[in-house]
Amino acid sequence: MTRIAVVWIAVALGGCFAAVDSQGRVVGGGQATFSLNLPAVLPPLIVVQPGLSVVGDLDEEVFYSDGYYWARRDGTWIRARDHRGAWAPVERRYVPAPLVQSPPGRYRHYRGEERHRVRGGDEGDRR
Repeated sequence: MTRIAVVWIAVALGGCFAAVDSQGRVVGGGQATFSLNLPAVLPPLIVVQPGLSVVGDLDEEVFYSDGYYWARRDGTWIRARDHRGAWAPVERRYVPAPLVQSPPGRYRHYRGEERHRVRGGDEGDRR
């Protein structure tokens, strides 16, 4: 194969993946995935309004709604079915309205009231 053909193949394949740095920012092309530095077993979920819970007392705001965990990264909403899995960016129009309306940082280190705690730590699959 000629050197020019090898270069063209490398350029064409270059857009087929994405690399993500330790902060969850995309470093290459393609669909980004994010990872969050969360404990393997999460603290209790605290209901903050019907259909919306927040994971209690974390450095980062992590919500649970509609069968997904949700978080913000640099103004982008990301979600995952399992908090230990890959997090993917979501267009704002698909994010539950109460999350979008919540000011950043409002639920960081949130403890709520004891009566709002409904679930223990990580109970496995919450689907």
